[in-house]
Amino acid sequence: MIVFISLFTIFLTVLSLLTNNIIVWWSIFLLMTVVFVLLNKSSKSYTSIFNYFVIQESLGLLFLLFSSGLLQFFIILLKIGVAPFHFWIFNVTNNIFNYALMWFLTFQKLPFLTILLQIFWLSSVYILLMGLLICYVQIFVMKSYKNLLIISSTESFNWIVLGLFFSMFNTLYLFVYYFLLMILLISKFSKSSSYNFVNWETALVFLNIPFSVSFFVKIFSLSEIFKFDSFFTLLLLFSMFLSVLAFSFWLINLSMKNNEEFSGNNKMNYFIIFPLMVISII
Repeated sequence: MIVFISLFTIFLTVLSLLTNNIIVWWSIFLLMTVVFVLLNKSSKSYTSIFNYFVIQESLGLLFLLFSSGLLQFFIILLKIGVAPFHFWIFNVTNNIFNYALMWFLTFQKLPFLTILLQIFWLSSVYILLMGLLICYVQIFVMKSYKNLLIISSTESFNWIVLGLFFSMFNTLYLFVYYFLLMILLISKFSKSSSYNFVNWETALVFLNIPFSVSFFVKIFSLSEIFKFDSFFTLLLLFSMFLSVLAFSFWLINLSMKNNEEFSGNNKMNYFIIFPLMVISII
């Protein structure tokens, strides 16, 4: 079923690129909501399904009512959950786990991303940068492993949208890498676990270790953003320090506990993927 849903999502993504009809786009939104419901029905995450359905269909109705491209652009930002419009995400993610969580943070956003590309507003770069600042402040005050990962994923997705503004091909390549990485990391969340534990591999990835793909993406994006507003970019660079402090809490916990029983991720896969990141950048 997962394979069929994945192929169906790719088909909807291609369809959204081939047309600019608002009714077709709204139909794609509706079908992606149905996909989310199907994925989470088996895990009985009814609260998350209800919250997601109400939010998405309400915004979908507003998308049909407003004919202004600018208003529709903001509605799609809300539907995807791009910072600073990500306030509703936690109401959905509280009761979803494993591959459903991975799907929500990655593949669920793919058709929306291609539609966003077609109605992109140039000045929204500043809104996305403001969203990154908010993410860094949230990362600093959050101490739940699962919420840290979700906010980090939201922050990474903001960089992806910024990259889309500069290069569509590089961004699609990054999205594929990001999707594969989430499969390896998030799929180990267990509903039966008393706390949502994330181990060393995940911590290192979200700390943006040098020579990883996510590290270079931020460097390249920042070099382009300097052309628009160098002061805001410097402010953003300084605020990144907050995320390092937050993940230091993560690293301290990992260092002080006996984590053998929690090391669920396949370390061999991780250490194969990391060299491939460097090769892919070259």
